[in-house]
Amino acid sequence: MQSYTRHQLKEDKFQEVTRGAIEQAQAHRQQLILGVILVLVVLIAAGGFGYWRNQQQDAAGAAMGEALNTYTAPIRAADAPVDATQLTFASTAERDKKAEEQFQAIADKYPHTDPGKNALYMSAAAALDAGQYSDAEAKFKRVADSANKDLSSLAKMGLASVYEATNRSQDAINIYNQLMTKPTTSVSRERAQLALAELYEKKDPAQARKIYDQLAADKSPVLSQIAHQRQAALGAAGK
Repeated sequence: MQSYTRHQLKEDKFQEVTRGAIEQAQAHRQQLILGVILVLVVLIAAGGFGYWRNQQQDAAGAAMGEALNTYTAPIRAADAPVDATQLTFASTAERDKKAEEQFQAIADKYPHTDPGKNALYMSAAAALDAGQYSDAEAKFKRVADSANKDLSSLAKMGLASVYEATNRSQDAINIYNQLMTKPTTSVSRERAQLALAELYEKKDPAQARKIYDQLAADKSPVLSQIAHQRQAALGAAGK
C-alpha cells in the first residue's frame, strides 16, 4: 500500500506539472513554436556540419593517399622509358618537389582535418629531403605548435634535423634533450637519445659513447643491438 501511494503521488505530481506546462504552452504558443524552429535549425546545422566534416576527412584522406604514392614512387633509370602504367620520376629532386606540392595543397585545403595536419608535416619532410631547409623549418615549426603531442614531437625531430643540416647543432641538442624529458608515443626517450648520440659522434665522440653505453644496457634487444653497432662503428672511425 505504501509503495502504491508513493507511485500514485508521483502520477498526481506528474499530471499537475503537465497541466501547468500545457497552460503555459497555450499562453506562449508562438514563442514555443519559434523556439522549436530554432532548435531544429541548430540540429540540422550540426548534422550538416558533421556530414561536411566527414566528407572533408574522406576527401583529405584520399588526397593524402595520392601524395604518399608520389612520395614513395620509384626513381627510373636514366635510360629507362616512361611507363604510363606506373608512377615514376626522373630524380629524387623531381619526386620530392611534386610530393611537397601535393602535401601542401592538402594542408591548405583541409587544414582542420587530421589528414590535413599530417600533410603539413609530410610537406615539411619532403622539403627537408629536397634540401629546402628554410621552407622545411617554417613548416616544422607550425606543426610543432600542434595540440597533437605525437605529431608535435615528430615535427620537433624534423626541426632538429634541419638544425643539424644547417650547422646549428646546439639548437638540435636542445630539442633532443627536450624530447628526452617529455617523451611521447611517436618519439620515445630512447629514440631521442639515439638521435642525440649520432649528433655527438661528430662533435663529441666521448659523449656519444656514454649515451650508447646507457642504451646498450637497455632491456630491449633491438635497442641494445643498435647501440652496440653504433659503438663498434664509432670505434672503427676513431682508429
